[in-house]
Amino acid sequence: MAFWLELAQGLILPLRRRYFRYFILAQGFSLLGRWVHTTAQRWLLYELTGSSAYLGLLGALGSFPVLLFALPAGVLADRLPKKKILVAAQLLAAASAFFLFLLTFLGLVRPWHILLLAFLMGTGVALEFPVRNAFIYDLVGKEDLVSALSLHSLAFNLSRFLGPALAGWFMAALGLSFCFLFNSLSYLPVASAVILISLPENRRPSRGNLLSALHEGLGYAARKKSLQGILLLVALVSLGLFPYAVLLPALTRELYHGGAREFSIFMTANGLGALIGALFAGTLGRRLPLQRVIFSSALLLPGAVYLLASWGNFFLGAGLLSLVGFLMVNIIMNGNARVQTLCEDEMRGRVLGLFSWSFFGLFPAGSLLAGAVAEKVGVAGALKILALISGSLILLLIWRFWDEA
Repeated sequence: MAFWLELAQGLILPLRRRYFRYFILAQGFSLLGRWVHTTAQRWLLYELTGSSAYLGLLGALGSFPVLLFALPAGVLADRLPKKKILVAAQLLAAASAFFLFLLTFLGLVRPWHILLLAFLMGTGVALEFPVRNAFIYDLVGKEDLVSALSLHSLAFNLSRFLGPALAGWFMAALGLSFCFLFNSLSYLPVASAVILISLPENRRPSRGNLLSALHEGLGYAARKKSLQGILLLVALVSLGLFPYAVLLPALTRELYHGGAREFSIFMTANGLGALIGALFAGTLGRRLPLQRVIFSSALLLPGAVYLLASWGNFFLGAGLLSLVGFLMVNIIMNGNARVQTLCEDEMRGRVLGLFSWSFFGLFPAGSLLAGAVAEKVGVAGALKILALISGSLILLLIWRFWDEA
């Protein structure tokens, strides 16, 4: 009974806020479309090129806009109407997915089309992430923030679990192109929900230009040691461990001797682990110190990735991917909650911009590195090397910042 009470308190209470209900339902549908798109996009590119380096480039270009725009987007979240930015980001992503649908459906798609449209969609993500998280704060307030983020993480990881399976059905029954059409349509409910939500804009007067605002945010984070530890840890995970995701199609074929069906099952297993991780974070994990949960998960993650690249047994691989998903969500979701609880309201957008930059923004460098190493030593060898290096650096970082947990 205690577990169900925890579940209700952690995941159900934010739904008593009407506008948050609208937003989270629409966002859940959009996230499902995004994971359908991601699964099909990776497989399509690998089918066209057969190259691990191309997969690394896809991950890089999809996240490179975050490197460019995440910090300015954080400033915008503190200064401009969030609703307008969110709607613009949804429409940009919808247009990108629709063009990929047309090109694939007509048989005209080429690798460069996929890469270019991934960059455009990544631009939408760069604008959306810090603004969306600050918008959630406006919807629920500080009291329910951690619970709301847990519920959003649950929606994200439920879609991560269901999306690859739905993508597999689309690919088998209707054709791969319809994965992209589904994603394009899935952004429209979010844009509609944001337009219908009526909230006062609690923007503060602008002080100085964009560069001075960025400098102010960076200085603020540099002065708070607890923020430094989380941001550096997330950056390490993004550079050295998260690229397993973009290399998974190649790993499925080269080490596990699978095809599109096995790849979609692997993606589903990864999403299932992340879903369980979100449930844990929103229920039992709420009783644990956030930073210690984050550090403990980061210590286990390199070993899980190393073992994933070591065994060719399909069922063991699926189990390891579930574990990786569980650990990843406890690092990222709890890291998000932790940095928001550590910062003042007037710095929320800029701190979230830094968090987004540390995770999504550095992912391009990690993807390119992983793809290049995989071309030289194979996908399994590349993941092992990155896991060993990342694990060593994470151990040093945690030793340095453990007192802040």
